[in-house]
Amino acid sequence: MAIPPETIEQVRRAVDIVDVIDAVVPLKRAGANYKALSPFNKEKTPSFMVSRERQSFKCYSSGHGGDVFKFVMLYENVDFPTAIRRLAQQAGIEIVEEGRAPDRGKAQKRDQLLALHAAVARYWRNLLLEAPEGEPGRRYLQERQIPMDWATQYDLGYAPEKWDDVLRWGEAQGYSRELMEEAGLLTSNDRGRIYDRFRGRLIFSIHDEMGQVIAFSARLLDSEAKAAKYVNSPETPLFTKSKVLFGYHRAKRAILDHDQVLVCEGQIDVLRCHSVGIEHVVAPLGTSFTEEHARLIHRNTKNVVLCLDADKAGQRAATRAADLLIGESGQLDAMIQSELGIFVVPLPEGQDPDSLIVDQGPDAFKEMISKPSEYIDFLLQFLAKQTAGGLSEKRRMIEEVAHFLNQIPNRAYQEQMTMKAARNLEISADALAEEMTKLRRRPSRRDREEQGNSPALAQLEIDPDLDALIQILVSKPEVISDLQKSLNQAWVEALRGVGFLQKLIELYNDDLWAGVHELMGHLSDAEQAYIAGLNLSVFTSTELEDYRTQIVRKCDDLKLRWVRSELARISTLLNDPSISVEEKMSLLKKQSDLKRL
Repeated sequence: MAIPPETIEQVRRAVDIVDVIDAVVPLKRAGANYKALSPFNKEKTPSFMVSRERQSFKCYSSGHGGDVFKFVMLYENVDFPTAIRRLAQQAGIEIVEEGRAPDRGKAQKRDQLLALHAAVARYWRNLLLEAPEGEPGRRYLQERQIPMDWATQYDLGYAPEKWDDVLRWGEAQGYSRELMEEAGLLTSNDRGRIYDRFRGRLIFSIHDEMGQVIAFSARLLDSEAKAAKYVNSPETPLFTKSKVLFGYHRAKRAILDHDQVLVCEGQIDVLRCHSVGIEHVVAPLGTSFTEEHARLIHRNTKNVVLCLDADKAGQRAATRAADLLIGESGQLDAMIQSELGIFVVPLPEGQDPDSLIVDQGPDAFKEMISKPSEYIDFLLQFLAKQTAGGLSEKRRMIEEVAHFLNQIPNRAYQEQMTMKAARNLEISADALAEEMTKLRRRPSRRDREEQGNSPALAQLEIDPDLDALIQILVSKPEVISDLQKSLNQAWVEALRGVGFLQKLIELYNDDLWAGVHELMGHLSDAEQAYIAGLNLSVFTSTELEDYRTQIVRKCDDLKLRWVRSELARISTLLNDPSISVEEKMSLLKKQSDLKRL
């Protein structure tokens, strides 16, 4: 549908090019005009001129020029209709495309939700800055070495530890309970009691591309509390998590300038980077990275650098994100698949971008991200750490690498990566190419179904100990926070089904399920079949404490199992006559530490 010409002219008359540009590029008066450093090229002497009289701009260093629509198209890297819609939104003009009746009710509801989000963000920010109730938030910022001016600069706030604080505030401001529920600020329990979703947490405002607050992410301050570390707004008419990247509204111009986006895991990581001038940084809201995120990024750059935490969860997140960016199962069109380059910044053990900048300074982190590894190198290192080095494990590594290489549609880039991977795997490029060909010849599930020859559904392989743990979680998902406090990831990382267990936890932490019926919609066919086959009747207690006790017992069992396995592994290594004295001393220390657990 086309935007009517009269609407385009209405938008053009309603906005002032000087105001629009000055909001993103600081202008200085130069006689009757305004000037600035070029937003399109790096320069020392200003050559970018804006005329209020003609409502136009001219950049002499790049040659670009035009009206306000052209500027938004160039600066935001969007098409003409999108530029019109963004300026219309700023001017409060409703866009009604030709052949389509206006949905005034929907537009009005959106305006109401935006006003509510902006107001509650200000309310929480003022609590954090000034109110006695905000003291826990201020104390947390001090502990994390976060300056207080982040509150105003990045829209931070604090939600008090009260069940009805926002509810009472909203009603006093004239907002209905229904609107606050639709905005995700309120939630309810099984008995119908309505209460605040965010309580006793540091609030991060989530913005759309225009910088408007559309949702919130709330961080738990008490590390000992039995609750999810982060709670995000649910999906609303304003907010779809799979389409939003935290910090993107601030980072999009820097991404264009650097021709690179740095993807981190946490909100504080993003804000710490932005605060020290590393502005081309974003984060997905949660650990899931979607094809919508990839499309959003591709509008600004073809180069994606994954900078994820050095723990095993962070490494798994990197493999999931890279699969999506490369285009697993054809999720992105061929052009995007062939043009995106994926790199990884391997962080030191126990560090994340925030801690690195605080401990070592921004220059050290800038140096680290200036030399990212190609994803194929990261994948090989990651797989090597997961294997014991036997022939069967080597075979699995080759298959994993061949699977990844088969996803690359750009033939020249695929051949280049194949030769590199073959050298690292110490096999010939021909052998690896042959393995890739074998994998391609295997018919996909879709092909088998079209041929009417669909095989039996694949069965999930779940370790018995994890199977018992999952039964408890599905029966009583409220104990997931207890599991996260009691379970060390190292105890289960080698067990079959740990990825599925982690998926259940992540979905719950993202407020996507609180019961089996909600969970099913987020699972694959095999995962649904597994959940449907669980015998949940063995858990008949209605007391939460009974389930918490079971969780602690299961975690103790997993810990004991892991300790025994590690001790056996160390004993085998100690019997190796080729190990050095230093290695032997290190193993003996680990052995002693394990026996004390």
